[in-house]
Amino acid sequence: MNVETITPRAESCFIIATRNRHDFLVEAVRSLVGQTVLPADLCIVDSSDEPPDRSEIERLCAAAGISLDYVYPAPRGLTIQRNIGIDRTTGDPVFLIDDDVWLDPAVHEAILAEYERWGPELGGVRGEPVHPPNPGRLTILWRKLFGMGGWWPEGSGKMQPGFFVEGVASSASVREVEYSNGWFMSYRREVFEHERFDEKLAGYAFKEDIDFSYRVVKRGYILVQTPRARILHHKSPSERLTPFDQQRMALANQFYLHRKNMPQTLRYKAGLWRALVGTLPLNVGKVVQTRDPGYLTGFLVGAWEQARGRGLIDPAAENERRAKELSA
Repeated sequence: MNVETITPRAESCFIIATRNRHDFLVEAVRSLVGQTVLPADLCIVDSSDEPPDRSEIERLCAAAGISLDYVYPAPRGLTIQRNIGIDRTTGDPVFLIDDDVWLDPAVHEAILAEYERWGPELGGVRGEPVHPPNPGRLTILWRKLFGMGGWWPEGSGKMQPGFFVEGVASSASVREVEYSNGWFMSYRREVFEHERFDEKLAGYAFKEDIDFSYRVVKRGYILVQTPRARILHHKSPSERLTPFDQQRMALANQFYLHRKNMPQTLRYKAGLWRALVGTLPLNVGKVVQTRDPGYLTGFLVGAWEQARGRGLIDPAAENERRAKELSA
C-alpha cells in the first residue's frame, strides 16, 4: 500500500548536511520516512570525498512521497552546507538534523504541534535526546560556580556571560530556552530572512548551532524544547579532530563567538575567563581518563593563541597543508 495515501503530510522540509557517513545517513533517512506525519521535502547537502550511492535514499523517499533534492558535490563546511540547503528549499518550518540521528516516529508530529500551539513569536522548536546526560551534584555545582554551562535535567536553558549555555538535558514539560543544538533543530522559515549560519566557522563548526540560535533569541523570537520529541544521537566519531586540535578549535570559536554575541564589558570578559579556569581541571581529568595529553596541551595552546589574538583557525585545513608539503 502506498504510504503517501495513508500518512498525513506537512509543508515542512528537512535539511541534512553530510560528509563521509553514508551508513548513518541512510538510517537517518529511514527514521524520517517512518514519521507519523511526513514532511514535503528533504534536501541532503553532501561534501563526501567519494560520490555517494543514492539508490537506497532515493528509494525510501520515493516510497514515502517525499521530494528529494540531493546536492553533490557540495563545498565542505557545516555552515556552508546548511545555508545551501536553506536556499534550495521552500518548506516551513525548516528542520536541520545531523546525519547520525534516529528520530522517534512521533518527533515531527510533536514539533509541529508546538508551532500550532504558539503564535508568531515562536521562532524555533527542538526535541530532547533519548539518553540525556545526568551529571552528579558536584559536577553541576562546579559548572554553576564557574559559569561553564553544561547539560543536566531541568537546567535553566539560559546563556551565561562567558557564552556558555546551561542546557536543559531533559524536562517534564515544554521549556523556553536560549539555544538550540545542531543535531536536531527547527525554525520558522521567516527566521532565515534575518539570520544565517556563520560561514567563517570552519569544518564541523563547533558551536555554530548555539551562535545561530542565540542570535534568533536576541532578535526577539522564542525558542522552546519539548520532551514529547525524542531523538537518538549516535555521535559518530568519523571526521573528528584529535583532542589537541579539537581543543584549539574550541577555544578559537569560543573567543570569536563571545566577541560576536556578548557585550565586551568587564563582567562578560571575566565570565569567559572564569569559565575557562573552571574547564582546566576537567581537562586534566580527561587526560588521566583517556591518557591523551592533547586535552590539556591543546587547551593551553589554544588559550595562549587566543590571548595573543590568533582568531579563528581550521586545524583540518592546516593538517591537509602539512600532508601536501610532506608528500611534495
